Amino acid sequence: MVSQSIILNNKSVLTINEFLDLSLNIANSDIQEILNLDFQLDYTLLRGYLESERICPIVQLAKPEDAEEITQIFKEIYQGTYPFKKMENIDSVKEMIKDENNHWFMFRLNPNETVGCFGTHLEPTEKRGFLYGFVIRRKYHKIIDIFKAFIGCAIFLWKTYIDKILLWYGEMRTNEPTSQFFTSIIGLKPIAFLPNKDIFFNKVESDVLHVIYNKNILTEYRSKELPKIIRQVLNSYSYTNERYHLGLPKIENPNIVLNQKVIDAIKKRILKQSIKDKFENEYIIFSIEDSKSYFKFFHNPYSKNFEKTDYKVNKIEELYVFINELIKLIKNININYFECFVSAYEPTHQKLFLDSGFKPRGYVPCWKFEKEKNCFEDQILFNFYKGDITKEIKLIPESKKLIRNLQLNENKNLFDFLNV
Repeated sequence: MVSQSIILNNKSVLTINEFLDLSLNIANSDIQEILNLDFQLDYTLLRGYLESERICPIVQLAKPEDAEEITQIFKEIYQGTYPFKKMENIDSVKEMIKDENNHWFMFRLNPNETVGCFGTHLEPTEKRGFLYGFVIRRKYHKIIDIFKAFIGCAIFLWKTYIDKILLWYGEMRTNEPTSQFFTSIIGLKPIAFLPNKDIFFNKVESDVLHVIYNKNILTEYRSKELPKIIRQVLNSYSYTNERYHLGLPKIENPNIVLNQKVIDAIKKRILKQSIKDKFENEYIIFSIEDSKSYFKFFHNPYSKNFEKTDYKVNKIEELYVFINELIKLIKNININYFECFVSAYEPTHQKLFLDSGFKPRGYVPCWKFEKEKNCFEDQILFNFYKGDITKEIKLIPESKKLIRNLQLNENKNLFDFLNV
């Protein structure tokens, strides 16, 4: 039996290590004891979010036979509108559960009464972990202690992968602030704004990217190279720097000179490839004949977005051509949202994305792991969105502060309704 307490206080938790220190006796316990949630929480900071005592669920790691239950939960909660269709497919979920890079947690009141679930995906080559799919059946809202369940899962994951996964992240919906608040309390802090990225219940929604770090990634493994950023990234940087004390970057204003003959030659050698899965999601790849350069991204037709962008170029003209092909495609198939993480050490790339209409909406330290250098490099999230941001958006104060900083670079006041 653990029988220990976690006392959350007003001091902001910023790293995995700090949170595990708050729950030291629990984190040092047996894994199964952690999932038994045999610990006490101080709920003082949760007033307004948890108004009454809640029932503590049983937390279990999912087994393949739980796949059907998980799909039923997603279909039931999202009424068939969940934009990641693999979560509605039993065979796909079963494959995920069997994959060592995925963990699914089941929340139950008893062996025959499942109230919700929670999924995680490990990205071992990047030493990152993605948290997603935390869902509770509607009839159990305000009955189940979802915060305690989430904390138990977090301790399990952070203890299990303390030296393997050095950054955890999640994209928090802005339809309500509870998940943003819960994750922020335990150290997953808002760092980038993703306007109009998703579609739930046939309505466009924005997300906020939250991250938490192992302290070693920031103090020992972050690249020693000085970030070189354009002026328009400075507001994003200042928001992040205030929290993580990154130091001063170098501000540059590159003059991009493009060679039209080189551009014309590249256009003649451009190759396009689309790889679709059974759910009509696709990876789109732009490449250049007889070159190792590429620009690839993931298209989710249900959210009408492009994400998971990755690129490699040898010259600025190649990136220029890739971006122009991307813009054509965004217009042709009516995409709502696009995002790309751009190196914080390549100001010409940043300037080219900016000049092409994409905005910097988050400075993310240590996002990209460079295996050959054995270090993590900072990235800047550039994105594009179409349409207006819904006035139903709800944000915690930290996210409002992020947007207040970002707003300084916008040509028009997009966020008046947020009172930020």
